[in-house]
Amino acid sequence: MTKGLLILIKRLIKFFGLSWREQQLFIEAFCLTGIVRLAVLLLPFRWLSPFLGKHMQESLMNEDVIKLEAAKRVGRVIEIVSRYTVWESKCLVQAIVGKIMLRQRGIDNTLYLGVGRDDGKGLVAHAWLRCGETILTGGQGRKRFTVVGKFADNGGYKETNERR
Repeated sequence: MTKGLLILIKRLIKFFGLSWREQQLFIEAFCLTGIVRLAVLLLPFRWLSPFLGKHMQESLMNEDVIKLEAAKRVGRVIEIVSRYTVWESKCLVQAIVGKIMLRQRGIDNTLYLGVGRDDGKGLVAHAWLRCGETILTGGQGRKRFTVVGKFADNGGYKETNERR
Protein backbone atom coordinates (compact mmCIF):
# COMPACT_ATOMS: atom_id res chain seq x y z
CA MET A 1 0.00 0.00 0.00
CA THR A 2 1.09 3.53 -0.63
CA LYS A 3 1.83 5.92 2.22
CA GLY A 4 -1.08 8.19 1.20
CA LEU A 5 -3.55 5.32 1.36
CA LEU A 6 -2.31 4.30 4.80
CA ILE A 7 -2.77 7.84 6.07
CA LEU A 8 -6.30 7.92 4.64
CA ILE A 9 -7.16 4.59 6.29
CA LYS A 10 -5.81 5.83 9.65
CA ARG A 11 -7.90 9.01 9.37
CA LEU A 12 -11.02 7.04 8.50
CA ILE A 13 -10.48 4.71 11.45
CA LYS A 14 -10.05 7.75 13.70
CA PHE A 15 -13.22 9.34 12.26
CA PHE A 16 -15.31 6.21 12.76
CA GLY A 17 -13.95 5.94 16.29
CA LEU A 18 -15.64 9.23 17.13
CA SER A 19 -19.11 9.36 18.64
CA TRP A 20 -22.04 9.78 16.26
CA ARG A 21 -22.47 13.35 17.56
CA GLU A 22 -18.83 14.23 16.79
CA GLN A 23 -19.09 12.63 13.34
CA GLN A 24 -22.16 14.79 12.62
CA LEU A 25 -20.25 17.90 13.69
CA PHE A 26 -17.37 17.06 11.31
CA ILE A 27 -19.74 16.33 8.42
CA GLU A 28 -21.66 19.56 9.07
CA ALA A 29 -18.44 21.60 9.10
CA PHE A 30 -17.12 19.88 5.98
CA CYS A 31 -20.30 20.50 3.97
CA LEU A 32 -20.59 24.10 5.16
CA THR A 33 -16.99 24.91 4.20
CA GLY A 34 -17.77 23.87 0.62
CA ILE A 35 -21.02 25.86 0.49
CA VAL A 36 -19.48 28.95 2.08
CA ARG A 37 -16.39 28.79 -0.15
CA LEU A 38 -18.64 28.69 -3.20
CA ALA A 39 -20.71 31.61 -1.90
CA VAL A 40 -17.58 33.67 -1.19
CA LEU A 41 -16.32 33.00 -4.72
CA LEU A 42 -19.57 33.65 -6.55
CA LEU A 43 -21.44 36.33 -4.58
CA PRO A 44 -20.52 39.96 -3.95
CA PHE A 45 -19.81 40.63 -0.28
CA ARG A 46 -22.68 43.12 -0.12
CA TRP A 47 -25.03 40.17 -0.73
CA LEU A 48 -23.37 38.05 1.98
CA SER A 49 -23.03 40.71 4.68
CA PRO A 50 -26.75 40.91 5.63
CA PHE A 51 -26.56 37.25 6.67
CA LEU A 52 -23.53 37.74 8.93
CA GLY A 53 -25.31 39.45 11.82
CA LYS A 54 -25.75 42.97 13.17
CA HIS A 55 -23.23 45.18 11.39
CA MET A 56 -20.65 47.05 13.52
CA GLN A 57 -21.93 45.51 16.73
CA GLU A 58 -20.38 42.95 19.05
CA SER A 59 -21.72 40.18 21.19
CA LEU A 60 -21.01 40.42 24.89
CA MET A 61 -17.65 39.27 26.25
CA ASN A 62 -19.18 36.78 28.68
CA GLU A 63 -20.83 33.54 27.65
CA ASP A 64 -22.39 30.64 29.51
CA VAL A 65 -19.74 27.98 30.30
CA ILE A 66 -21.64 25.18 28.56
CA LYS A 67 -22.23 27.27 25.43
CA LEU A 68 -18.61 28.40 25.43
CA GLU A 69 -17.40 24.78 25.55
CA ALA A 70 -19.71 23.91 22.64
CA ALA A 71 -18.35 26.93 20.72
CA LYS A 72 -14.76 25.85 21.37
CA ARG A 73 -15.59 22.36 20.07
CA VAL A 74 -17.06 23.90 16.90
CA GLY A 75 -13.92 26.02 16.45
CA ARG A 76 -11.63 22.99 16.82
CA VAL A 77 -13.66 20.96 14.34
CA ILE A 78 -13.61 23.78 11.77
CA GLU A 79 -9.85 24.10 12.14
CA ILE A 80 -9.35 20.38 11.59
CA VAL A 81 -11.82 20.08 8.71
CA SER A 82 -10.31 23.11 6.94
CA ARG A 83 -6.95 21.35 6.71
CA TYR A 84 -8.46 18.51 4.68
CA THR A 85 -10.84 20.16 2.22
CA VAL A 86 -9.84 20.03 -1.44
CA TRP A 87 -11.04 23.66 -1.76
CA GLU A 88 -9.46 26.63 -0.01
CA SER A 89 -10.91 27.03 3.49
CA LYS A 90 -9.01 29.96 4.93
CA CYS A 91 -9.95 32.54 7.56
CA LEU A 92 -13.09 34.06 6.00
CA VAL A 93 -14.61 30.69 5.16
CA GLN A 94 -13.76 29.37 8.63
CA ALA A 95 -15.24 32.42 10.38
CA ILE A 96 -18.48 32.30 8.38
CA VAL A 97 -18.84 28.54 8.87
CA GLY A 98 -18.29 29.02 12.61
CA LYS A 99 -20.86 31.81 12.70
CA ILE A 100 -23.44 29.64 10.95
CA MET A 101 -22.81 26.69 13.25
CA LEU A 102 -22.93 28.84 16.40
CA ARG A 103 -26.07 30.63 15.22
CA GLN A 104 -27.79 27.27 14.75
CA ARG A 105 -26.90 26.44 18.36
CA GLY A 106 -28.04 29.80 19.76
CA ILE A 107 -24.54 30.83 20.83
CA ASP A 108 -23.55 34.52 20.79
CA ASN A 109 -20.58 35.40 18.60
CA THR A 110 -18.91 38.16 16.63
CA LEU A 111 -17.20 37.86 13.26
CA TYR A 112 -14.42 40.42 12.70
CA LEU A 113 -12.96 41.60 9.41
CA GLY A 114 -9.57 43.28 9.49
CA VAL A 115 -6.97 44.71 7.15
CA GLY A 116 -3.23 45.10 7.56
CA ARG A 117 0.02 45.22 5.64
CA ASP A 118 2.13 42.23 4.70
CA ASP A 119 5.94 42.27 4.67
CA GLY A 120 5.91 43.62 1.11
CA LYS A 121 3.69 46.49 2.33
CA GLY A 122 0.68 45.21 0.37
CA LEU A 123 -2.78 45.17 1.90
CA VAL A 124 -3.95 41.88 3.36
CA ALA A 125 -7.26 40.93 4.91
CA HIS A 126 -8.11 38.62 7.77
CA ALA A 127 -11.25 37.33 9.46
CA TRP A 128 -11.76 35.81 12.89
CA LEU A 129 -14.63 34.66 15.08
CA ARG A 130 -15.06 35.35 18.79
CA CYS A 131 -17.39 33.82 21.38
CA GLY A 132 -17.19 35.35 24.84
CA GLU A 133 -13.52 36.18 25.32
CA THR A 134 -12.37 33.22 23.21
CA ILE A 135 -11.19 33.50 19.61
CA LEU A 136 -12.52 30.40 17.86
CA THR A 137 -11.11 30.80 14.35
CA GLY A 138 -8.44 33.04 12.82
CA GLY A 139 -6.76 33.85 16.11
CA GLN A 140 -3.17 33.69 14.89
CA GLY A 141 -1.78 37.07 13.93
CA ARG A 142 -5.08 38.91 14.30
CA LYS A 143 -3.54 41.64 16.47
CA ARG A 144 -1.69 43.10 13.48
CA PHE A 145 -4.99 43.78 11.70
CA THR A 146 -7.21 46.82 12.11
CA VAL A 147 -10.88 45.94 12.44
CA VAL A 148 -12.88 47.39 9.55
CA GLY A 149 -16.07 45.40 10.04
CA LYS A 150 -17.78 43.27 12.64
CA PHE A 151 -21.01 41.32 12.74
CA ALA A 152 -22.69 40.19 15.96
CA ASP A 153 -25.20 37.41 16.53
CA ASN A 154 -27.79 36.81 19.22
CA GLY A 155 -28.41 38.26 22.68
CA GLY A 156 -26.85 41.40 24.04
CA TYR A 157 -25.02 43.76 21.74
CA LYS A 158 -22.81 46.73 22.27
CA GLU A 159 -21.66 49.21 19.69
CA THR A 160 -17.93 49.72 19.79
CA ASN A 161 -15.10 51.11 17.76
CA GLU A 162 -12.37 49.35 19.69
CA ARG A 163 -9.91 46.90 18.18
CA ARG A 164 -10.24 43.18 19.08
